[in-house]
Amino acid sequence: MISNGPGIGLNVMKADLRTVLVFGFLTLAAVILGVAPAAAQSGVLIPTSVKDQPDSSILALTEMTVSVSIDRQLARTRVTHIYANRTSNPIEGTYVFAVPTTASIADFAVWDGDTRIPGVILERRTARAIYEEIAARAIDPGLLEQEGDEDAPTAFTVRVAPIPAFGTKRIEMEYTELLSVDDLQSYYSLPLKPSQYGIQAIGHLRIDISIASGFPLSGLDVKGNQFPVAIDREEPTTIAAHYEGTNLQPAQDFAFSYSIAVPESRLDVIAYRSPERISAAELRDPSLAERQSDGYFQATALFNGSGRAPGVTAAGARPRSILFMLDTSLSMSGEKLDRAYEAIQAFIGSLTPVDRFNLLLFNDDVALLGNEPVPGTPENVERAMALVRASYLSGGTDFRGAFDSALKAAADLPDVDGGRAVVLITDGNPTLSTVQTRQIVDAFRAANDRGPKARLSVFGIGADTRVGLLAELARSSRGLFVWSRETDSLEFRLRAFINKIGMTPIDDVRLAVDGGDTYQVYPDSGTTGYEGSAVQFLGRYRKPGQAAFRLTASSERGNINLSAGLLLPDRDDAHGEIPRLWARARVDALLADIELNGENEASIAEIIALSKRYKFVTPYTSFLAAPRSLLRPRTIRPGDPVLRVATDPSVTSVVAVFPFGLVKRLAYLEDEGVWETRFLAPTDMRDGQYACRLVMTDASGRSFEELKRFRIDSRPPQLDVSIEPGSARAGSDVRIVVRTDADARWISARLFGASPVKVVWDGAAKANVGRLRLPAELPPGVYTVQVTAEDFARNGAVAEIRLEVLAQ
Repeated sequence: MISNGPGIGLNVMKADLRTVLVFGFLTLAAVILGVAPAAAQSGVLIPTSVKDQPDSSILALTEMTVSVSIDRQLARTRVTHIYANRTSNPIEGTYVFAVPTTASIADFAVWDGDTRIPGVILERRTARAIYEEIAARAIDPGLLEQEGDEDAPTAFTVRVAPIPAFGTKRIEMEYTELLSVDDLQSYYSLPLKPSQYGIQAIGHLRIDISIASGFPLSGLDVKGNQFPVAIDREEPTTIAAHYEGTNLQPAQDFAFSYSIAVPESRLDVIAYRSPERISAAELRDPSLAERQSDGYFQATALFNGSGRAPGVTAAGARPRSILFMLDTSLSMSGEKLDRAYEAIQAFIGSLTPVDRFNLLLFNDDVALLGNEPVPGTPENVERAMALVRASYLSGGTDFRGAFDSALKAAADLPDVDGGRAVVLITDGNPTLSTVQTRQIVDAFRAANDRGPKARLSVFGIGADTRVGLLAELARSSRGLFVWSRETDSLEFRLRAFINKIGMTPIDDVRLAVDGGDTYQVYPDSGTTGYEGSAVQFLGRYRKPGQAAFRLTASSERGNINLSAGLLLPDRDDAHGEIPRLWARARVDALLADIELNGENEASIAEIIALSKRYKFVTPYTSFLAAPRSLLRPRTIRPGDPVLRVATDPSVTSVVAVFPFGLVKRLAYLEDEGVWETRFLAPTDMRDGQYACRLVMTDASGRSFEELKRFRIDSRPPQLDVSIEPGSARAGSDVRIVVRTDADARWISARLFGASPVKVVWDGAAKANVGRLRLPAELPPGVYTVQVTAEDFARNGAVAEIRLEVLAQ
């Protein structure tokens, strides 16, 4: 057995637990109760009077509707719960919701009667400050932060109150995740299986599934037998199905897989463009605001060079050479231990007698199965697992020492067609030698480059997995990286991971685009793929029109060349999730750079801007749920203006000397051809015009000066908003009328579930006017229309007005 210390045994448990993200509301605000135990269910409401399980005689889940929409592997899950209070008194309850590891929250809300109260994304420090301010009034908001942060809990529990006597409470959640393709199959799971909370009975459950792909689809396979689905439509590239049932007691997750049937490798490209200027005050980056009218594209390459059928493993009986590394430091205790044992058992259990392997256990020391690799016979597999079971969790984690020993042991492995493989199972949290990502990665790369080289693939386990470090380690040797919470079901991920080990990857996958004036395409360097899998590229384009996309890569069968043409649209909002996918890819690239090179102000500002614009949580932002009256933007005071200067091309340096004594060097923005700096103006500076002295130096070393004037304007636009009519039916138009200051440079209006609209000057009305189309599927209720404006000093203002949506 693995133990927590010398002589103290710890049996490997098979608990089925999951980490949760939880939130709720007190009156109109959400209240954090604390870190919750792990849970598997998606939507459990536990009466406060019952400590650990639902009780349908008190709070019943009468209605649960789920919409699963998958478009080009992007799955959007919308869940609505309606709970009924079966008692004669107002009560409160603890709400729990499990979100898959690879998902990110897109929206959540609670309804207070017929009024929907959504959460918002804020900069993390701001969210914390507002949270503490509201908490001091005993109206604690719900604060949802990214898992793994040093001072953020990995799960949240909140209470939902009040739930009126014999009344109901409606709670909504929406999240998105990008489904992987493995062996030409994709897998989706909605957590419903009971955990330590017991069974949450469901009065009526409706699940609608819609799958669309750029490739032919086949074989929708629902796992288990509790949720038999009915196929509503099945066409070459689309599948629609549903499940409906009453009086359910879920005993398993709702999960399904589907196959992608392509006889050869293919490239599929789609695009999105819906020009809309977004507030620079919201984005905190003027250059981003200028680019919001540009379009987005998604290019997906699906590799099937062997022409095999879905679900058939490409590796076959090819011999493999593998060194397994298992982290046995104390940080791997608890449920991580359970998942780590499950993983190593699956990996070693997949070996065949033609394979050669060795096993290394490491913490602050290392232990090898043997001095030489051995065949993957049943006897040697059992001997390796006996070593695991007889080991102890102890000490810290020394990655440098472990990699030195591992690469020496890997050098003794035979060099087979798939190369030497090192498989690492860990939470990625070093504590000894060095903890810095760049030092660990550089040390591993240097040791590996001395040869013979091995390909490192990493299976991370734990909500606190250090994703950045492990991803960089895998990337450094063109290996595979997958991670999972310790509470997730690993069956599909383990199988997909195992099938790739020993397979020769498809290397140096690159995308080139002729036309469209594309930029910020991610991945931005050669990446790695596998037979039967997909690789996605996400990017921006400035110019609508015809474009040619060319993908190149190298494989053991030779060079790969795929091509596709697309008319990049001037306006097309059919694939509305592409912008969010691109933003997530951009943020991931910035976070990877921060992981290697440390934080910098520009990257953090851009991450915050993108998170707020595209609505997802990052290490620098949080989801905050509270009444809108408590979240209104503060007046923008003198504090963080931007100075931009256009100069002659011969100028090589610009230094600004401000009237309050600050001296700052400007940075040159090549893509815009201007010099720029941000400066902190003293908070006691009065509104008005000021002069700044610019000292410029050209290529010959000559210096000269100029004065540039700037204005401090801390007063945001004043907004007077009305809606005509004040109540309307879903599917109809309403007229937004805004009267504001003359220096307002743009105005937009937003409603949940509808695209934002511009509000522009109308001379006849002597006001700014916009028309908002209400989505036809919008449920009846009272909604909040948010109007955002910005003036030329980039002061932002927000006003809100209620709109009653009537049933059609």
